[in-house]
Amino acid sequence: MLSYLRITNLAILEDVSLEPGPGFNVLTGETGAGKSIVVDAIGLLLGARGGPDLIRSGSERLTVEGQFDLSNRSDAGALLAAAGLDPGDAPGGELIVRRELPASGKGRAQINGKMVPLAALAGLGQELADLHGQHQHQSLLTAAGQRMALDLFCDGLELRGQVSQLHARVAALRQQRDALEAMQREREVRAELLRREIADVDAVSPEPKEEEELRRHEALLRHGAEVGRLASEAFGLISDDDESAIARLAGAADRVEKLSAFDPEAADLVERCREAGAAAAEVARGLTRYVERDDLDPERLEQVAARLAALQALARRHGGTVDEALRARDRARADLASLEGSAARRDEVAEELVRTEADLAQLARRLSERRRRAAPRLAAAAAAELRALAMEGTRLEVDVAPLSAGDAAAHGADAIQFLLAANKGEQLRPLARIASGGELSRLMLALRNATGGRADERLLIFDEVDSGIGGEVASAVGLRLSALARRQQIFCVTHLPQIAGCADRHFRVSKATEAGRTRAAVAQLDGSSRVEEIARMLGGEGAVTARRHAASLLVRSRRPLP
Repeated sequence: MLSYLRITNLAILEDVSLEPGPGFNVLTGETGAGKSIVVDAIGLLLGARGGPDLIRSGSERLTVEGQFDLSNRSDAGALLAAAGLDPGDAPGGELIVRRELPASGKGRAQINGKMVPLAALAGLGQELADLHGQHQHQSLLTAAGQRMALDLFCDGLELRGQVSQLHARVAALRQQRDALEAMQREREVRAELLRREIADVDAVSPEPKEEEELRRHEALLRHGAEVGRLASEAFGLISDDDESAIARLAGAADRVEKLSAFDPEAADLVERCREAGAAAAEVARGLTRYVERDDLDPERLEQVAARLAALQALARRHGGTVDEALRARDRARADLASLEGSAARRDEVAEELVRTEADLAQLARRLSERRRRAAPRLAAAAAAELRALAMEGTRLEVDVAPLSAGDAAAHGADAIQFLLAANKGEQLRPLARIASGGELSRLMLALRNATGGRADERLLIFDEVDSGIGGEVASAVGLRLSALARRQQIFCVTHLPQIAGCADRHFRVSKATEAGRTRAAVAQLDGSSRVEEIARMLGGEGAVTARRHAASLLVRSRRPLP
């Protein structure tokens, strides 16, 4: 709902503001006073394009600000998300839109203080209001507008929303599938390379620290005879006879022990001698490993050299060291597992896509069936409404045909077209080719009332609904606007007192010239001021009879819809 509007420096509107209320709002005034300029301002607020020619002469810029209340909108979150906002950016469901057009440079659009592209504002504007103006795009001429009218009538919006969600899911799954399939050949080549890398390392089967141990062993093998000789001589010096180190240390220990009988302080030396003897015995045992080993032969040296050569070749192929080769194998195993998982994911995506496409097709069929059953009923209900709006010779047909592609779109699987014959005997033709602005506005009004309690949540704006009508037809239009306004906010520009009298809130636009400049003003009317305006519209401004007639019309305008 639009709850506040301020317009600055737009043509003759220097600085005006108004507060539309819920229900039926009407704007009246003399021809040329600026009523349609107010509608143009709302259009700018909804994302219509504008240029410097709209700016009031002598001004640097024009601005339009509007406050929308989304607190009762069930789709408020989706609207905010589409505009790039979070629910926290619009506390209480309050949306403040600002549009600014400078005399030079680029214009700016803001939503709750955040700059947004004009396209984003226009997209949001289509969801905030449906504008039917003299020079504005008529939503009923679009496939989307006609589809909305039918889906409102057949209670198909929820089902269409489910179709839209599944359609988006199908599109995402198709994209995933195509991407996975496009990568399949690349994955296969990569997987084969990884398998070869793993096999290359596994064929050698290196162990951590193996190369270091082999190099130590190789050094022993290359000097096996010298190692044996040195180990034997050392062993003999330590432990081979009575003159060995172990025997000498044992004798020293015995003598120091006897010495300690004369000097107790020598007792500590006894223990040290024995520890030295034990250490010498340990060294002797270690030397026996060299003296007694039987693997220090030339044949074993060849085996170790061959193994080292294999490890070195492997290291050169995989980073320079055996450890790098082992790490490369581990990475290759992990990458291969990931690639094999991608192949499995491709199969999962393909299976989910088949299921989701089937669900989408089923939902789209349900929606199509509902639309086809409702189409003739909507045409009949609209025809009954049109007869009361001086369009009794008008014939409407709602055509529901399958999409040529044979596949469901986000809005379903149907091409929906409204065909109209404005007079008896004429051929049915698409609305865009034959309907005038006034006829379209009344047709929209008829369609909206034909939906009964089913109404969308947008502001509905009419600037031409009274074109070419008067008398009882005007009263019928007013009553139908009033009935529709019980379900959604309406803003209407009119010259007819029968329509103005049905409004819940009445604004008058007037203009005056001061100091050579023309300025327009907007005032909210009630009580006697509203009676005076209705009397003026009846053509008897100031006359007692006209005021009585106006007061009577205001009372009669509250009668129920026939």
